[in-house]
Amino acid sequence: MRTKLLTVLPLLTLSLAPLVSQAELKPEPIPNIATLPATYPDSWIFAHDVNFNAMIAGKIAIIDLAATSQEYKGAIDASQMAAFLAGKSLPTLYVAESFYSRGTKGERTDVISMYNKSSLAKTGEVILPKKNRAQIVTNKFMLQLVNDEKYLLIYAFTPASSVIVMDTQTNKLVSEINIAGCSMIYPTGKIGFSSLCGDGSMKAVKMDVQGQESERFDLAPFFNIDDDPLFDKPVYVGDTALFFSYKGKVQPIDLASAKPKLQARWSLVSKEEEIQNWRPGGWQIATADNRKFFYIIMHKDGYNGSHKFGGEEVWVFDAITQQRVKRIALKNNAFSIEVTQSEQPFLAVTNTDMGLDIYTTDGEFIRYVNVGDGAMPIVLHSGR
Repeated sequence: MRTKLLTVLPLLTLSLAPLVSQAELKPEPIPNIATLPATYPDSWIFAHDVNFNAMIAGKIAIIDLAATSQEYKGAIDASQMAAFLAGKSLPTLYVAESFYSRGTKGERTDVISMYNKSSLAKTGEVILPKKNRAQIVTNKFMLQLVNDEKYLLIYAFTPASSVIVMDTQTNKLVSEINIAGCSMIYPTGKIGFSSLCGDGSMKAVKMDVQGQESERFDLAPFFNIDDDPLFDKPVYVGDTALFFSYKGKVQPIDLASAKPKLQARWSLVSKEEEIQNWRPGGWQIATADNRKFFYIIMHKDGYNGSHKFGGEEVWVFDAITQQRVKRIALKNNAFSIEVTQSEQPFLAVTNTDMGLDIYTTDGEFIRYVNVGDGAMPIVLHSGR
């Protein structure tokens, strides 16, 4: 047997030698850095992967919903229950994130990290010296831009709640505004914001051109937090924020001027659907397109506590007529949704298995997109 092996091996070596030389690879240039367009196509979205399995390795992935291959365009870091926001006129992506000196323990540092949209390279950071940014499950309204993107507003929680104001032109922190008992940041007027409060009321703060508080308005309680609370994730249709209740009511609030104006409530569900306990549910439960239609995740047989479990349908409403125009039965239950602002819009659905199901807004299933093994893209942002 040993003799046969010694005879065969030289023959194998000789027969493979030409193949090795023909398959020789040319060296790749180093560094080899791709860039993205300065203005992203309308079919692109940001998928915020909170990565509950290893939160120090969270990320923001950039996904092209129109692509049939290579839909994953790139990613930036987003550590420790980060908050994310993309500038629209600014060429900057903002991440409010935290780091610990020993990875998961040690001294804490809170920062606003800034990334270039084209290169995804980090361009700078601003340290938040009080280490008080809110480390909670991410929400679009933890980080917002106001006054033509001059000021970045950062939700802080210690558990005293406040809003930190950063000048995006100088990257300096200019103020911190107390909103005790209230939470989240809803852009209001030209330079200001509102917050929902724990007693069912709303607080609004008007700012001056220096980024300081100049006036404050308090709206008396207008919803019952025990019987039918509001989700803290509205959708904007123009200057009107549509807040949704756990039991399927819509509370429009006009935020065009410094002082919010309540508008008449209306219902997502008919009397029959109310008896069947159709309710909204999920995390990012609703989104709106540029036709003044909004989309909301709904589930049947709802109960106290089912508001976090997603839903089997997406209902589409005309925000102006307050009429439902479509019911989309989903391939998989939805947890979060986003719609692109493209000419032919896409509906992105984070399903309860944490992958992305892509639909047309007419409800036709197109494809499945994997954001990454173990990824948890629970908040989606349209790319424009």
